[in-house]
This record gives sequence, C-alpha cells and structure tokens, in this order.
Amino acid sequence: MIPVIVTLLAGATPPPGADWLGGPNWIVLGDPAVLAKRPGVSMAEPDRSLPVATRAWDDPARGGQWYADALGMETLWEVSTGSPALRVAVIDSGIDITHPDLATAVAEPYDALAQDDDPSPPCEDLTAPDCDSHGTSVSGVIVARGNNQVGIVGLCPSCTLVPIRMLGARGGGSLSEILRAFEHAIASDAAVINNSWGFTEHVTVPPQLAEVIRRAATEGRGGKGALVVFAAGNDDRELLNDEMEALPEVLCVSATDSYGYPTNYTNYGDAVDLAAPSATVTIIPGGGTTVTFGGTSAAAPVASGLAIWAASVEPDLTGAELRDLLVDASVPSPLVLDTDGDGHDAYYGYGELDALNILYALRPDLAPVVDAGDSGAGADDTATEDAGGGWACMTTPSKPPTGGVGLGWVAALAGLGGFVGGRRRGGG
Repeated sequence: MIPVIVTLLAGATPPPGADWLGGPNWIVLGDPAVLAKRPGVSMAEPDRSLPVATRAWDDPARGGQWYADALGMETLWEVSTGSPALRVAVIDSGIDITHPDLATAVAEPYDALAQDDDPSPPCEDLTAPDCDSHGTSVSGVIVARGNNQVGIVGLCPSCTLVPIRMLGARGGGSLSEILRAFEHAIASDAAVINNSWGFTEHVTVPPQLAEVIRRAATEGRGGKGALVVFAAGNDDRELLNDEMEALPEVLCVSATDSYGYPTNYTNYGDAVDLAAPSATVTIIPGGGTTVTFGGTSAAAPVASGLAIWAASVEPDLTGAELRDLLVDASVPSPLVLDTDGDGHDAYYGYGELDALNILYALRPDLAPVVDAGDSGAGADDTATEDAGGGWACMTTPSKPPTGGVGLGWVAALAGLGGFVGGRRRGGG
C-alpha cells in the first residue's frame, strides 16, 4: 500500500484511517484504483514528490540578510523580483552608481547639491574607510541586483533606482536643495521615495516642504503619485504632530532589532505608522558590503523595498493605496501591552511590517500556502548606534549647513498576524 490523496464529494465519508489535508482532500494508505471506486470519492491519486525548489542566489552576503529571511522574502521572490518599469527614488547622501549591485538599476541620477547628474559620493577612493557610504547602503537594501555574484539581494532586485544626492559629508543642504531633490523624484515618475534622513532637532515642517511632499504623493505616474517614506529618526525622542514625519502623506517607519524589540534610539510618537527591521547587512561604495549598517535609516528602505515590490505586482496602486497596504498588512507586536485605543503604539505604530500579509493582500489565492515563520535571528543591530546624539552614525553633521534657512541640521539616519482595516492616521 502507498500514500494516496483522496478527494471526496460533499457529504461523503472518508476511508478508515484517513488523515484530513484540508478542504475535500484526505490522505490514506491504500490502492489508488480501489480507493477511486469507493462511494463519494471523486479522485484518488498517489502522493508524489514535486519539483519544488527555492530560488538559489549566488550573492555572497545573501546568507547574512537575516531581515530578508525574517520577512519571508524568498516566498515573495518566487512570485516576483520586481519590475524595471517601477522606480524608487532614494534621496540621501552620495550613492555609488558604479557599484555592481546598483549599476544596472540606475535611471535619471541627480545631485541636488551640485545640480548635475552624478550623485556619487565625493570620495577620491570609494573604498576608503572615511568615504560616505550611507546612500549606497540604503539603495542596496531596496534594489541590489541578485545572482550577480556580488553583495546582497535587494528586496526588489529587478526594480529601478533613481539615486538623488541631497546630503553632504557634513549633513544636509538648504531647503532649496531638499525641494530640488523632491522635484526630481516627482519628475522621474518614482512610485516610492525613500528618505532615510531628517532634522536633528524639532522643526515645524516648512510649508514649501509640506507642499512638495503633498505633490509627490499625488503627482507623477499619471496622477497615481508616490509613496513617501521617512525614517522616524534616532534621537530617542517623541515626534511632534507638526513635524514632516507626521504629515498625512508620509509613511513614518521606526526601527526594530533582530529580536523584534524597538531599538533603543528610535524616535516614537503618533507620527510612527509601522516598525520595520533595521537592515544591518548591505552594500558600501567600491563594491563591498557591511554588516554594521543600522538605525531607522536601515528600516525605512525595508518598507520602501516592500512598497516598490508591491507596486511591481500591482502597478495600478496609487501612492496612497501603497501606504494603506503596508499599514493595513502590518501585525501588532506581541511585545505591546497597551495601545492608544485605536491599535496604535508609540514605538511600533500600527504594527510590524509584514511582507507575507502584503503578498496575501495582492495574491489572496496564495494565502493558505505559506506561513510567516519565526522572527529570524541575527547580530544585534544596535551595536553601531551613535553615542554622540543626533540621527546619524555613518554620516554625522559637525556644523550647520551654510546658506540654510533655519531648518536645523539635516542628517542621514544611520545609527545604529492579520489585517486590521482602517489603521492609519490622517489622510493621504
């Protein structure tokens, strides 16, 4: 006798000793020909091995990407690795557009500081330890190419990158440079705009900045707009409701470590929409990799990577719909004991980013097939937190930018379930 999968008609009695597989299917030891003739049996076939395989990656640092495993990205990549037609803009410090994990991903590069088309880090030697790596690392988490025997695999390894340099080695530029960066992202038809930077002190969002973020969320892509993602910041402080992270068009992302705990530096408050793992393993300029990236800088591109992946699977999603998708698919942390009454927590927002729920929302036919699994494990990603304060570790401002307009210092942010509908603040 061999294992046989028996499919029953409605109301039929299963064979003796059969184990239920779900739905009308049962499995039992027996003879398929005999079992097929039983009353109420519509089909009886031998159980058999099928050629199921996970995608094999030859990228040397893929095995260290604990955050990709914790999210269940292999399951998403079996469905899609993204589409080159979908663009994600990264507004950040210099980005090494010659890095082999990024070179084939780049479209419409821009430097808002020099106002030219070369956003590369201003380093004579890209491999030098003091070369600014922040923007390159952020970009790698989102779009690093897979199966090229280099680096890591980005969360959307077939999507297109619009690299925009807006931060210098000593921090950010003026309001005008920030506006130039956003205008380029809008003009490039980006579906997602990642911002792993912020002000190192409380700043009421300037009206010009609020307006360009609103336009980014509503213009471009034929009026679909972009999802604007901001890192929450690394100051261990409450974000106030007049800051840019609290704008209704913004998805504000806090950081969790490899055990699912909020990192000890992440900002918090009503502005936080969801929490994402801080992606410590990524690429650096000159073709290398690092295992010490971190902070909310590394959490925001995880959300952006999943957002642009989702837009690749369903290109008709608007920026607002992408935002709602990520928030509604998030899962409340089991570590949260109390919320503000509408499912919101100051550190986790409406929950932890859940890649599988995003997949199930877009492909409900796959929902019964996979399991979210465990939370993953990896090195403690709080080790590289900047003890000196501010939002930066790998790109820390040492003085205010010249020509600024009272915005405070701008810094890169490197320092270290089920659905609940309608869980979002404001509109967008």
